[in-house]
Amino acid sequence: MARLLTCSLLLVSLTGCFRMSLRSGAPRGGAPEEQTGVSLVAGLTTSNVVAPECQHGFSRVDVYWPWWSPVVYAATFGIVTPLRTEYVCAEATEAAGPVPSSHPPL
Repeated sequence: MARLLTCSLLLVSLTGCFRMSLRSGAPRGGAPEEQTGVSLVAGLTTSNVVAPECQHGFSRVDVYWPWWSPVVYAATFGIVTPLRTEYVCAEATEAAGPVPSSHPPL
């Protein structure tokens, strides 16, 4: 029993946080917005940030696991992982026009 408890604690201690940040250097054009999505099958698929209100691109994008995400990850054996995306739209500049989409929608 002690060995099982020790292995369980070791396994839990090896889990970590996931966070990805992107800073474009463009000035901020508003307040932060949030979207919630999922990553499926241990990260083979992930959610995309779709923000039609950001006509001039993004100033900042942060993708991270919410505090409760490891519980869902463990309960589904890594099949489903909730993600939270926080983004800030870029402010319009005189020289820049609308930013084209990076890839076509599905």
